[in-house]
Amino acid sequence: MRRIAATLLAALVLAGCGSDPATPDAATSSAAAESPTARAAPSPTDRRCADPELNDKQVAFQGTGAFLTGLLLGTGRTVLVLAPQASADACSWLSWARQEAAAGYRVLALDFAGEGRSQRRESGTPSADVLSAVAYARTLGVERVVLIGASRGGTAALVAAAAATPPVTAVISLSAPDSYAGEDAAAAVPRLTVPVLYVAATGDTSFAADAQAMYDATTDKRRGITLVPGRLHGTALLTITGEGAPEAAKAVTGFLATHAAP
Repeated sequence: MRRIAATLLAALVLAGCGSDPATPDAATSSAAAESPTARAAPSPTDRRCADPELNDKQVAFQGTGAFLTGLLLGTGRTVLVLAPQASADACSWLSWARQEAAAGYRVLALDFAGEGRSQRRESGTPSADVLSAVAYARTLGVERVVLIGASRGGTAALVAAAAATPPVTAVISLSAPDSYAGEDAAAAVPRLTVPVLYVAATGDTSFAADAQAMYDATTDKRRGITLVPGRLHGTALLTITGEGAPEAAKAVTGFLATHAAP
């Protein structure tokens, strides 16, 4: 019995020793497979935004530790990078994006990381996603890049505009809060060296107050602010019919014509 027990013990020890080197290899392979840099770019989704015409308008590009996605419309020399508000993705901009593409702009509507078709990332910020979209847009051979963000997307666009190198052409904020998810637009806007337009509805009280405060803190003389009647928020200022929408659309269109023609 002692001989049998000793034989079994030796076999178990050998089996354990034999399995140890394989364990790190398996873990390494698993980590590599799950690494953001090892991921494949997301494939286009049939009928994105419930629209089959967008099947060939979907793009993917490298972000911070993950692939980001978006919709690319138009063929102009000026690209409008559109950053969505919370609980929304690239589809939220679609009607206005098509309008601007028809007017001669190229339009890149972004999905933030972990939203729409974009992959989740382990670290990073919304403004970093916007800067990744800017980097991608510049590979398209465009001459001008304009950032337009709605609500939290506006906060990210303002922070990104203050950090972009080389600078973007201009930035537009629609109902942006002065801070969101740890990103401080109020601290960023005094560093802006490009034209900036703040738009908000007066009935959207805290956001109108933030727009006014950030406008006051902006030192670039090409700053502008339009406070419209009503309570429309973010993309709704440009995408639906309602009180204040015509004034908001006129302000944005005029700003683009002045600072970033197609």
